[in-house]
Amino acid sequence: MGRDHPLFTTSAGTPISRNTFRTRIWLPAVKASGVDFAVRMHDLRHAHASWLLAEGSDLKSVVERMGHAQIQTTQKYIHALPEADQKNLDALARARQRPKRPQ
Repeated sequence: MGRDHPLFTTSAGTPISRNTFRTRIWLPAVKASGVDFAVRMHDLRHAHASWLLAEGSDLKSVVERMGHAQIQTTQKYIHALPEADQKNLDALARARQRPKRPQ
């Protein structure tokens, strides 16, 4: 299966409609997961981009991975995770501990 081939298809191999995917696949999967709040398929894109960036991926590679033409589009997907501020402080502490280069 290639990148441009549909992941979910009818028994005839044709793409399924958004509504059929939502009612027959997505909603039952969300219910089975035990998630007790509304989750849209599109929310997975936001979570994916946020997790990549939170774990150190650079913004340019995430832009490419998401298939966005402009960096501003990807920036809309970025959500700060609860531990993000501590990671920032830890990164700053590591940077301050590096030996200074002689001039």
